[in-house]
Amino acid sequence: MNDTDAKKTSDEQHAVSRRNKHPLKKSAGETAPGRVRGGLALIFATLALIACGYIWYTVLYQNADLFSMDVVSALDRIESDSNQKQELLANAEKDIKALKETQDTLHAALEKVNTDLARNRLEWALTETEQLLVIANNRLQLARDTHSALAALRAADQQLHLLASPKLLPVRRELAREISLLESLDKLDIGGITLRLATLADTVERLPLATDTRLHEFEPGKARAEQGGPQVAAADTGWRQTARSLWQDILSLVRIRNDMESQRPLLPPEQQYFLRENLRLMLYGAQQALLQGSIPTYQQNLKSAQRLIKDYFDLNSQSVISTQSELGNLQGMRIVTDLPDITASLTTLRRLSGRKAEP
Repeated sequence: MNDTDAKKTSDEQHAVSRRNKHPLKKSAGETAPGRVRGGLALIFATLALIACGYIWYTVLYQNADLFSMDVVSALDRIESDSNQKQELLANAEKDIKALKETQDTLHAALEKVNTDLARNRLEWALTETEQLLVIANNRLQLARDTHSALAALRAADQQLHLLASPKLLPVRRELAREISLLESLDKLDIGGITLRLATLADTVERLPLATDTRLHEFEPGKARAEQGGPQVAAADTGWRQTARSLWQDILSLVRIRNDMESQRPLLPPEQQYFLRENLRLMLYGAQQALLQGSIPTYQQNLKSAQRLIKDYFDLNSQSVISTQSELGNLQGMRIVTDLPDITASLTTLRRLSGRKAEP
């Protein structure tokens, strides 16, 4: 055991002596990196000093007004401006919020209006169709105007076609039937006939009476006597002239007529006015009867007017002949007395839409 300890002690001493032999080499190796680090530090410090000097020069000479500024006042102004901007921003946010609320209100109102329109569109269309059907019935039954009634029925059918509702198909079926019935009728221009009757009534005052014709029949002989008088007076003198004048007077007093028909007595002037007014009333009565659909009364008034013209007016006058011909044409027209019933479509529409008939 002692030999071992002695051996370890000798080894340690040998190592210490080895380290002591090279002390300068180790210190030289350790100082070289330290110098490099020191040089770099010096370089960086120099650069930092140069940068600080440049910044100082820039601030001191190029922006010298920065030192003369009232920083506190500038900060106060900045803070005041910031507060104003914040107030403006708050007011803008309030306005935006109010506008958004108004927009929401308007949007809700528009939605309500659209909903009401969509809900009432069918009601409006049905009401319009009902009015068209009422107009068609009134024009046909009261005025016997098939043209206007047919136009109203077609307009009502077009309105129902635009609705395209299967519920209203029975109404369209009735409308198709009624339109077919009106189209099958003879196209009679009631308005044109009434205007023709009114024109005839206006021309009554210009029709010549038979009284005027009879009175003027003697005028040609009188004229011939007046024309021959001077010539005879120039040719004949004395008793011949007296005899010829007496003979002309006798011829003017007596006239022989060969008329086979009986002649009515001449009307006095005060009754001629009532004759023309009666004829005019006959024509207006025929016009009114036609509008009311009373065809027998219409025919009877035309016959009475023709009889008055035949009895009291000059049948040889061209105006009287034209009036008689026009009355004959009007009397010979075929006028439908029984008009078709077109109330089925109106009744069906009111039943399907739950509407009540108007009183």
